[in-house]
Amino acid sequence: MPLRVLQIILPADHHDDLCVILDDARCDQRWIIPLDDDLAMTSVVLRSESVEPITDTLRDKYDHTHGFRTILQDIEATYPVLPEPEDEPEPQKESDTQHNGWKTRFGRVSREELLEDIQDSAKITPVYLSMVFLATIVACVGLLKDSAPIIIGAMVIAPLLGPNTALALGTTLGDLKMIRNAIKSNLIGLGIAIIVSIVYGYFAVPDDITNEITARTTVDTADIILALASGAAGVVAFTTGASATLVGVMVAVALLPPTAAFGMLLGAGEPAQAAGAAVLAMTNIVCINLSSAAILLAQGVRPTTWYDQGRANKATITALITWTIALGILAVLIIYFW
Repeated sequence: MPLRVLQIILPADHHDDLCVILDDARCDQRWIIPLDDDLAMTSVVLRSESVEPITDTLRDKYDHTHGFRTILQDIEATYPVLPEPEDEPEPQKESDTQHNGWKTRFGRVSREELLEDIQDSAKITPVYLSMVFLATIVACVGLLKDSAPIIIGAMVIAPLLGPNTALALGTTLGDLKMIRNAIKSNLIGLGIAIIVSIVYGYFAVPDDITNEITARTTVDTADIILALASGAAGVVAFTTGASATLVGVMVAVALLPPTAAFGMLLGAGEPAQAAGAAVLAMTNIVCINLSSAAILLAQGVRPTTWYDQGRANKATITALITWTIALGILAVLIIYFW
């Protein structure tokens, strides 16, 4: 289970109240350091799933207190080992029910940590643009050479996990800015992949359509299951603090190869087969976002205030209904017309 150091900076005269909060949360591993300006920093070692209930309580109580700040840091290891909790935490008040359920069972990291990690992974940076470009080149080579290992290499490079997870998280939190940024990152990333693969397909027309390309032009219900599992696995990786590399491969399985195949076939003058790859790519995008939003909702990722929660509920319901309808339409096309 991931460990974290939570540093809490408050005026020194709030120390007793803070100790009550930490005692209620059973945070025994803590140390206090006096700071300038009559402030004090309390450092607490705790498990990642315990962070969010504490930070929410601190925010509600001290948000307008002068000097208040929380800092969260990752821990690679600690000795002596942090003891396991002897029993289950006491039931929380009804307004904190979002901290129960899957969050407890899966050890979800805090909302703040999720926001920091996912927002960074969805930013449009030179690194993101170059990695999409290079991953598409590698994928095109792999598809043309009918080489699964090369295609897997492209999946490892492709930074497609972040923007899709950010879209689902923004929907769950009702964060319109994150939703806009995620859509922009997705469109730019997929746009680069399509343009690069079209150019590649135009200048490197294959004599025969390889098996790897053909596999991305046919769609069936198994592809829907794969995309749903990929999106769910990607979110679980982010929310539990696990390595996203292997899960990124799963998401890339569902996004990069069919997108690259679509562009290559379009550039090679094969619009009928390119349409199959386009349907597969669209189906995968819908499935990934649907499963991601559902997992985040089940894990209790919600905003802190009741006003934001109301807006987030509307955004989440709208998104789930929209993605479900889109998937239903695509499923009908796949089953009866493709």
